[in-house]
Amino acid sequence: MIRLVEMEDLERVRGFLEAHVESSLFLLSNLALFGPRVGENWNSGNYRLIEEQGRVIAVFCLTRRGTLLVQAGGRADLAEPILEACEGEPFDVCGVAGEWSLAQALWDLLLADTRFEPGQGSTKDVLYRLPLSRDMARLPVESLPAGLRVRVLEPGDFEQWERLNTAYLAEMHMPLPVIDAAHEAEFARRARARWWWGAFVGDELAATVALNAAYGAVGQVGGVYTRPSDRKKGLARAAMLELMRASATLHRFQKLILFTGEENHPARRLYEALGFETGGAFGLLLGSRRPQARTPLRHRWSGLSGELYTYDVLAWPARLGTGPGNFIFATSLGAGHWRPVLIGESSDLATLAAHERLRNSNSWHPPSHVHVRLNFNPAPVRRREVNDLTARWLSPEHDERPDGR
Repeated sequence: MIRLVEMEDLERVRGFLEAHVESSLFLLSNLALFGPRVGENWNSGNYRLIEEQGRVIAVFCLTRRGTLLVQAGGRADLAEPILEACEGEPFDVCGVAGEWSLAQALWDLLLADTRFEPGQGSTKDVLYRLPLSRDMARLPVESLPAGLRVRVLEPGDFEQWERLNTAYLAEMHMPLPVIDAAHEAEFARRARARWWWGAFVGDELAATVALNAAYGAVGQVGGVYTRPSDRKKGLARAAMLELMRASATLHRFQKLILFTGEENHPARRLYEALGFETGGAFGLLLGSRRPQARTPLRHRWSGLSGELYTYDVLAWPARLGTGPGNFIFATSLGAGHWRPVLIGESSDLATLAAHERLRNSNSWHPPSHVHVRLNFNPAPVRRREVNDLTARWLSPEHDERPDGR
């Protein structure tokens, strides 16, 4: 049985994931940070579990970013029901992250969809582990040439870090993030937690290493990158040593894990020289989906002011794209006429499926359709549209004539 993870399930879910901790760090870390329901953060999502004879045998989560995080303890046969369960989410599956056997099975199913386009560089990764001890405090400090130094990154380093991070993602053929206030705030949060380290040439950031997930006594390393002009100077090695030292002494981790491409031999030589040992295989497989071509159904709503607003009409539930806009949940009365149920605006239309009014209102009557309109105007402008339409359609004086205009 597949169902949403509830609060009373968390202990069992964590126990299952902890039993496979090395390939479950994304799931465990995001669950601890954001809880089991989708929220504003791009790494949040609705956690689901699969039970078999009362036992949890799989946990998965489709994040707002479109990455399906999965753990099934090697049960590749669960790929199809997991993917089917994600069809009810408001986001498309655009990638998979998890232990290799299940990730590969899910990837094969995605590749069978003609709308899916695999990203470059989506290959099998080698998972590495490194046991840590307090002796890490005595790790050697790398002797760097004059003008080169390593330090923990600070929130004020965002601009330099973003340039380097964009270059890293492009080189790895990974999707580029939306550069907004939330993106900067997430970097600042991780920098304050001493999760990002950098190597500098003078005042210029030239190399980065990071913790990209953590849970309990285990940290996961990622974001290891050196700009091309400064490679083979020992910058990544020096930054890795500082991260390893901080992981043991500051974060009190007992183990670090990381994964890198099976064919990325320079990176593998670096990690093995630092003492990391292979520990299995992992899949971080990313792509994108082409939207299905269709002629959208549209409807024009009139506000009390007389202004007309044009909305796209979709059967509900619907999988909506990301972006700010206005929405109207409505019931079809036939012949192009509609009865509005709820009129509102959202900073991200993709989150409407998790709308609190939909989940918690006892008086809610499920609508047949949702009318949506992308609207990049500021929130006060979107709210004026809501008020104009609400005054026309949901006021006590509304005469209930189903003319929809």
